[in-house]
Amino acid sequence: MIEIHNLQFQPLTFNMAGEKTLHLGSRERTAIPDKEVSHEIRLAEKHGLIRLQKQPAKKPALTTEKPKAASTAKTTKGGK
Repeated sequence: MIEIHNLQFQPLTFNMAGEKTLHLGSRERTAIPDKEVSHEIRLAEKHGLIRLQKQPAKKPALTTEKPKAASTAKTTKGGK
C-alpha cells in the first residue's frame, strides 16, 4: 500500500491506474494499492503537490498479557 498525502490547501483529483479517480481534500491522507499509482500521481509528487510514502506491512501484535477476568460486581439503580 502507498500512502498519499495532499500537501496543498486545496482539494486535488487524480486519475488512478485503471478507471478509478482519487479525490483528496486539502491536507488529506489516504492509502491505495501499489498497482493503482498512475503516472499522473507520480508526476504530482515530483511537482511537490503530494507526498507518496510506502506503508510498512502490518504484522500481528504479540501480546504477553493475559486477558483480565470480568468483574463480578453488580450495580443496581436507585441505590438499593
